[in-house]
Amino acid sequence: MKGFRQVKLQMDTVEDILKRKGVTPGGKVQKFLTSEIQRVSDPYVPFGAGVLKTNISTAPDATEFTHESPYSRYHWFGKKMVDPKTGKGSFYDPATGRHWSRPGVAKVLTDIDLEYQGAPLRGPKWTMRAWVDQGKQVVASVQKFLERG
Repeated sequence: MKGFRQVKLQMDTVEDILKRKGVTPGGKVQKFLTSEIQRVSDPYVPFGAGVLKTNISTAPDATEFTHESPYSRYHWFGKKMVDPKTGKGSFYDPATGRHWSRPGVAKVLTDIDLEYQGAPLRGPKWTMRAWVDQGKQVVASVQKFLERG
């Protein structure tokens, strides 16, 4: 056959290419993505004293992060949680000026919405709402990060 040449193409596996580029759990791109999601979510996180916003742990492979405050779940759903027996959110002690709950009693979720200072931006399901509003910006940031190498 005239003009025919045999070519042997050697390529790295897709897994090796992704690993080299840092596009794997725990890789530099995954860490950047998780950091960007945290960054754009920050203005959406309910804010009182700032504990919920700042008490965050990231998984070792950077595939997820968790707000670790004891009341994170309460704020995530944005619904009042009450003592199942008394129907109260908390008890107030005028002597100390503090609110407290019965020890060892898990609260139950109601359908009563919480009210947030800084709403409507700050409020429940903050990461999901931030992604809806800022997801394209995050994707563009990750693309630029990948292009820089």
